[in-house]
Amino acid sequence: MANGQVVLVTTEPLDGGAPVRSVFFVAEVDPAKATAIIADMMAPNERVEAWAPLPEAAVKALGLRPGDYTHT
Repeated sequence: MANGQVVLVTTEPLDGGAPVRSVFFVAEVDPAKATAIIADMMAPNERVEAWAPLPEAAVKALGLRPGDYTHT
């Protein structure tokens, strides 16, 4: 298992309220691929960006397999 990525999703509410942020943990070492995994299921009003590397120990602790993700 390799490192993963922390991916940040920012949702712009359609009614113009404050943005809402969600954090995803992705078992994918490449930031572009990790972002694509999450962006694939997001709506047009959501911005997805790789935020930081996720250490291998964290990937293991979360029980993630390659390509898997979870969020808080």
